[in-house]
Amino acid sequence: MEKIKIIFVDFDWTLFDHNTRSFNESGIKALNLAKSKGVKLVINSARSFYSLNGLNTFKLIDFDGYVVSNGGLAIINNKLLYNYFFNQKIVNELMNEFNKDNVSFTLICKFNSYIKENNITNIKEFYDVFYEPYPINFNHYNNEEVLAIQVLIDESYDNKLKAICSKYNLFFNRFSSINVELTKKEFHKSEGIEEILKYLKIDKSEAMAFGDDTNDIPMFNIVKYGICMGNGNQEAKKHAFYITSNIEEDGIKNALEHFNVI
Repeated sequence: MEKIKIIFVDFDWTLFDHNTRSFNESGIKALNLAKSKGVKLVINSARSFYSLNGLNTFKLIDFDGYVVSNGGLAIINNKLLYNYFFNQKIVNELMNEFNKDNVSFTLICKFNSYIKENNITNIKEFYDVFYEPYPINFNHYNNEEVLAIQVLIDESYDNKLKAICSKYNLFFNRFSSINVELTKKEFHKSEGIEEILKYLKIDKSEAMAFGDDTNDIPMFNIVKYGICMGNGNQEAKKHAFYITSNIEEDGIKNALEHFNVI
């Protein structure tokens, strides 16, 4: 097989085990070992940089780059390859609407996330369920460019949000019963991979990607070695080159050993 030069790795249920709410130690060690052998490492997650940083991800692994917000922004070797920031005028208009309707929202920026606490009920419900670092108070927001807006509201507000998306040509993604994410376009993890491979001049046959869910399928489809965790869903497994063991059963380590990366 070709020598693996770069590994893209998902976060939730791939590197981070939600059953124990902790990182998989063998996976961390295996990826660091791969890096010591010259393999580049890139985190590729639906989470924001703020979220990943708040969970100490970058202290455990010195990633060469990251693709965040499900592909909305990509950075490699400290170089921003692309982003899909909102027009600030649109952000201001959306914030005015949400404030008027007493709806809480979070602004996802390049490195920080800011929360406007208009409705405490929905905020508490969301953070009781999702293991997520709490955003910075909105009072500290100073017109940083916005990559995504998460609206903390139930489905009763969907018609209003969909009308807003239609007006501003935005992408609507309800990812929980009380949270909708609005973005400039639909993001895909594969776009970050494509841009990074192009920039580094690495062939897809020399790239590996780890994931577990349907949003990881675009990653599996763009690299040769798409590795699905054993705990992944069935649809993701159908698109994988190889299915490894569960996260708690050393899935990352076993796959890297299987393909002689470590």
